[in-house]
Amino acid sequence: MMNHPSLTYQTHADGEIPKEYHYWTRSRLARNKWLFADPKRREVKESFKKFLRGTGAERVIGNKEMQIVDGTPSLLWDLAGWESRYSQQYEPPYSNGDLIRSVTPRAKIIGLLRNPIERLYSEYLYFWQQKTEVRTPKSFHDEVVKEIGLFNSCLKSKTLRSCCYSSRAMNEVKIRIELGVYVCFIDDFLSAFGSNLLVLTLEEYRFYPIETLARVFNFIEVPAVDNITSFFSENEIKNGNTDLKNKVGEILPETHKLLTEFYNPYNAMLSHLLNDSKYEFNI
Repeated sequence: MMNHPSLTYQTHADGEIPKEYHYWTRSRLARNKWLFADPKRREVKESFKKFLRGTGAERVIGNKEMQIVDGTPSLLWDLAGWESRYSQQYEPPYSNGDLIRSVTPRAKIIGLLRNPIERLYSEYLYFWQQKTEVRTPKSFHDEVVKEIGLFNSCLKSKTLRSCCYSSRAMNEVKIRIELGVYVCFIDDFLSAFGSNLLVLTLEEYRFYPIETLARVFNFIEVPAVDNITSFFSENEIKNGNTDLKNKVGEILPETHKLLTEFYNPYNAMLSHLLNDSKYEFNI
């Protein structure tokens, strides 16, 4: 998508084009990616005007075919710090979907969901690859057991939304098991955007890339690409976690069983919400 001529992204001074802005989730609140508890790591609050200047918004003026794209994955779930900002609330009083809709009500939202078990293991490999700690399928299993227990304990005294949006996920854990409880977050965005929300699965994109990309272009109302097969093959990006996964090893069968039992009820809820069995992920 980043190479479609009708789409514009933020560009850094060095010419790099990142897909993630983190404006709605972080910079508008002057917080870094972890939280904002440490004053030494606090960032400068960014205005919406400054945010727009970096997106190539000037290309949109006078050109109705141009669209500004923000590919920040954490838009779906990152409300970190809400407990301190709204200490009298038992769950977040809004979602990022509500925020975006209040400013750009005609925005189109695309959710690309991965099998939650694969997502969790990939996250474990990716975010800890720079650490000295040795990662093994067994150590992953131990984290899964701990986090399932903590999440279920949370549900005994709090709502599902409160547990899913918990700020603890930002700086106290090695795996963020709640991020795979997609129904919690998709329900919020569906309430905010209705038919302007398109939810896809990574499996769709993996097995039917050309058809899926064409569907996305149609959804966001940009011109179709003349030769979409060539467009896709020229811009395909390899998953950098594949080699790391091969080195560390596959998820243990007992871990997969635990995660299947944990995620299945929430996948079923998502499938019911969106009226499509593909969101059960066949796990």
